[in-house]
Amino acid sequence: MRSDRLVSVILPTYNRATLLARSIGSVLAQTDGDLELIVVDDGSEDDSASVVAGFADPRVRYVKLRQNRGLPAARNAGIVEARGAYVAYQDSDDEWHAEKLARQRRALDAHPDAAVVYCDMHRIRADGRVFYHRSPSIVRGRIVDPDTRYWQSYMLAMQPVLMRRACLEDLRFDERLIRFEDLDLHLRLAQRHEFVHMAEPLVSYHETQGLTTDMKAEFTGRRQLLRKYVRVLLATERAFAIREAIACMLGRSLMPIVARHLTPL
Repeated sequence: MRSDRLVSVILPTYNRATLLARSIGSVLAQTDGDLELIVVDDGSEDDSASVVAGFADPRVRYVKLRQNRGLPAARNAGIVEARGAYVAYQDSDDEWHAEKLARQRRALDAHPDAAVVYCDMHRIRADGRVFYHRSPSIVRGRIVDPDTRYWQSYMLAMQPVLMRRACLEDLRFDERLIRFEDLDLHLRLAQRHEFVHMAEPLVSYHETQGLTTDMKAEFTGRRQLLRKYVRVLLATERAFAIREAIACMLGRSLMPIVARHLTPL
């Protein structure tokens, strides 16, 4: 049964037992506690189940997938289980600030025509350096950001987002994508719905892996996006499509765009 107020928090995890408790704790510590936390274990082989069981909180639900299916599939499994009128997303190694859900729910209440509200983040490197991560500006109906000249939803992660469950009735994460499934979902949502940007950091994102650890996967994912959107791009953003195809062919990094969103603190 669905609640008109309840927030369903989806937290996928895979072999992150040593980090999972911090992430779960930051969700359960929200000042707006009307939530359920759905931990989707994507076939972990470590002690993740015991970590989750250690939280004696009836709001926590544990879903174990029989085998590792990947992040998009794990998030989709969480959406199927969700009972709330709102959906939020957490990662197994990150933290929410205590007021995140309360402030975002008030923002959605103040913007009844919007389906999604999102915030900025603090990005914490493995060496302890902290950066302010400014999320992009999402405009309904837009594909490419005229400032970055790249996909408008690039650099909008899932952790800063709260959305109305109704906007996901016929949308899911694309399980065919090996990267950028968050960019893709936001892009599709933005073709239909309004987004509200809260320009304040309500999430601490911990970089447990470098941004360039798997360049082969990055370029494969970029080519997948081009193929998926080729028709709309050729009709509306032909120059971008050509530019991105050449960039993938030449192995050009996205780090200059990433740098535009990060400010050292």
